[in-house]
Amino acid sequence: MTPPSQIRGQVNRGLAWVGAASSAVAALDVVALFLINALFLEPHQLGAAVYAFALFPALDLATDLGLASAVVQRDDPTPDKLSTLFWLNLAMSLALAAALWLAIGPALAALLATPVVASLLGVYGFKLIWQNSYYIPYALLKRELRFKELSLIRIVANVAEFGGKIGVAAAGYGPWAFVAGPLCRVLVTGIGVQIVHPWRPRFVLRLREAADWLWFGFKSSAHRILFYVYTNVDYYVVGYLFGSHAAGVYANAYLIVLEPARFISEVIQNTAFPAFSRLKHAGAALVDQFVSLLRMNMVVMFGFVGIVFVTADDLLRIIGPEWVEGAAAARLLCFVGALRGLSFVVPPLLDGTGHPGKTLLYTIVAAVTVPSLFWLFGVALGDRFGYLSIAMAWAAGYPIAFCVLFALGLGVLRLRARALAARVGPIVGWAALATGASAAVHAATAPLPPAARVAIAAAVSLTTFAILLARFEGMTWRAIAAALRE
Repeated sequence: MTPPSQIRGQVNRGLAWVGAASSAVAALDVVALFLINALFLEPHQLGAAVYAFALFPALDLATDLGLASAVVQRDDPTPDKLSTLFWLNLAMSLALAAALWLAIGPALAALLATPVVASLLGVYGFKLIWQNSYYIPYALLKRELRFKELSLIRIVANVAEFGGKIGVAAAGYGPWAFVAGPLCRVLVTGIGVQIVHPWRPRFVLRLREAADWLWFGFKSSAHRILFYVYTNVDYYVVGYLFGSHAAGVYANAYLIVLEPARFISEVIQNTAFPAFSRLKHAGAALVDQFVSLLRMNMVVMFGFVGIVFVTADDLLRIIGPEWVEGAAAARLLCFVGALRGLSFVVPPLLDGTGHPGKTLLYTIVAAVTVPSLFWLFGVALGDRFGYLSIAMAWAAGYPIAFCVLFALGLGVLRLRARALAARVGPIVGWAALATGASAAVHAATAPLPPAARVAIAAAVSLTTFAILLARFEGMTWRAIAAALRE
């Protein structure tokens, strides 16, 4: 068995690679969103697109069935089991592609009075089928903690996605940019993964041998599918109650805050699951790894959402005046983004230590509570606040799910909330001080152009935060570099 100290070093080095890749991906995604919305799309067109791409993450996970997670976590990945998983994934992707063409796409298009949704979802079905070319070898690379190769592939693939999005949008095909980009990404990913880790399935189907993996995969993926369903159903509530224009403005605010937050959190999430899987019997080392990853996530997430909270109006004004009305929603969603960023550390802990049922329990609580509030707030407050009522529902409902999740995680670690707060709580205070300093400078620079105000506010926030972390937490660049070399 690999000793905990060696795993910790592999994880730290993995964080460097995954961090670089996720930073590049987040930057490309944000720049693409800025350019497409600023130059090529009107709010109602983004609203039409979001009705389709809000389903993409759940469809990807439904195709996978959580079996890639089983490859990473389980101890006996035999060739026959891996081949069985491949054929099951292929069958599921074919079934989903057919459902998108024949039922799901047409039904959503009719419900939301947006015909293009049916075509967008139908074409996305081809992407689901192609994903099978790399799912198993990608999971094997992750199992082996080969984050350098995975990160390089991911960067190249997302450059291809960026080019596909911008090219299709510039050609005048509007919402199709959000389908063309993922198609380009998975094409490059499949080629890259097969070059780095060639793998071919055997013509076998041993369901009995793989039954345990299937059950683990179902429990592991069910919570993630539910997560993406409940976190994206707000788009459909906004569109149904307030129309495609409102859905587009709301989606732009949501994506500015929560899409980069999701990518940033993947820096931790993509290394956390295999790390927790290796350390599941290591006791104190498992707790230390969890706290270390949580602290890193807090630093990055709080730094990011603090900047967006202060500069939301100017960020949206840079894109275009038609998007500025979403600033209030963006600020409310910053609070949700901070909590969601922290919550991403816990499901890999629960799954990696063999408790996917606990993750599913949390997701069920969230999937019942939060969407119910979307509808309740939208109907009760929509006449007064419009789509802002849905952001209010996020701010009211998500803290409930967050508390349930952390209670489950601390139970697995046998760690008291007070002990955890003592180790990570001060970071909240330093982030608040940095955000306050940024807000003061932002107010003082009102006469400047929006881009200059954003740049100055971001520089003040990050510099202040870095100084406070170095002075009181010992989190300097030298210390981080030393940890990455361990």
